[in-house]
Amino acid sequence: MNRMHRATIPNVTRRQALQVGVGMFGLGLPQFLNAAAAGGTKDVSCIFLFLAGGPSHFETFDPKPDAPSEVRGIWDPISTNVPGTFICEKLPLMAQRMDKVAIVRSWQGKSGSHSTGSQHVASGVYPGSGGQHFPNFGCLVSALQGNQLPGVPAHFGLPVAARYTDPPGYLGPSHAAFNVENDPAAAKDTFGKLNLEPTRFENRRSMLTQLDNLERYVDVSDAGLASMDRFSKEAVALLTTDVMRNATNLDAEPDEVRERYGANIYGQRVLLARRLIEGGARFVTINHAVQGGLFGNAKTNGTWDNHHLLFDSMMSFRHTPGNVPNGYKWHNYDGPGNLPQLDMSLSALLDDLDERGLLDTTLVVAMGEFGRTPKINKYAGRDHYPAAGCALLAGAGINRGAVIGATDAKGARPMTRPWTPEDFGASIYHALGINPHTTYFPRLTRPTPISSGTVIDGLFV
Repeated sequence: MNRMHRATIPNVTRRQALQVGVGMFGLGLPQFLNAAAAGGTKDVSCIFLFLAGGPSHFETFDPKPDAPSEVRGIWDPISTNVPGTFICEKLPLMAQRMDKVAIVRSWQGKSGSHSTGSQHVASGVYPGSGGQHFPNFGCLVSALQGNQLPGVPAHFGLPVAARYTDPPGYLGPSHAAFNVENDPAAAKDTFGKLNLEPTRFENRRSMLTQLDNLERYVDVSDAGLASMDRFSKEAVALLTTDVMRNATNLDAEPDEVRERYGANIYGQRVLLARRLIEGGARFVTINHAVQGGLFGNAKTNGTWDNHHLLFDSMMSFRHTPGNVPNGYKWHNYDGPGNLPQLDMSLSALLDDLDERGLLDTTLVVAMGEFGRTPKINKYAGRDHYPAAGCALLAGAGINRGAVIGATDAKGARPMTRPWTPEDFGASIYHALGINPHTTYFPRLTRPTPISSGTVIDGLFV
């Protein structure tokens, strides 16, 4: 299945445009669309599964079966369809799809703080003491390449992009992700009603000025002004197509497909991401983490932050364990825990992208802000650990079946060259056709490369 055809741009009146709001998606300014016309040289999109809270590398893609019991945990490795590659036994669906992905096992960060670590991983730039300044990947791609199709924002957050971060950084609200919060099954209704966050609208007087200027541009032959006229009309057109309502209509998917992703809010977000990419989005960030157990049942702030009862929390929140620590309350959630949900949704996503011919043009990234401690603590959990971790990537020229780097026997340190968030930033931009060293952050007063990292050796074919 190919991407949806470019939407027809209808003519709208000045009054109609004001009724829906020129500032929708923060794209009211013609300069944004001017940037889109310059665009990138490669038609590649990205789905970034941010595993918020920090997943354990031991219980995902870097098991240590020969380590002492307090290190290796209670689960065994499972063989995969790539000879010699083993992952956690609780990821059986992904075990049969490792020939579609690459694992980087020598990931290494700097910070054990959720906020600092997340900002580092999501932007590829370590935040300064004053907080996050540089934008997350999707926001910068939005600023550099603009929207790919009229009526489709360049960057989406499901439900946010991503937890613990200030996604647009210095770029400001105009390049924030368009967040689809709450139940993704209701997203089509959100677009149908044009429910927008207040920060997405520009000043009303600015709208009037821009639209008044459209009439003036018609009478001017200057090529530059004519170009501005075209971009202004496209900005209004973003508000008037049905592309987004169609892309977010999960009811159009067969029940069998929806069930493969997981018949719950978390799996449906991954399915929605696939449909948004098909609909023309450039970048979708998913805050992918099931919420329950000891950390509450909010729908937005899910977590992999399993300091306590890791092995219960990773699998299910349906039943309350008998050893809940004093002072804590177990919040039940009638659905799968993080591991089976990731296994279902990620395997379904890879299958669908591959079968639809989209995996070659869609980069898929799954990673959190750090790994977890080698030693299981007294609460049967693992704590924050930036010294080692792992990440999974697929599509867009990724070397299928590759295992890059390795940690030591206890999973405590990379025993090969460590690959940092800066290197992942450079690699993500490379996959999207953006040169990380000669492309500069927009709006800064001096040239600043968007990444100081190096493209990861062996990651691309």
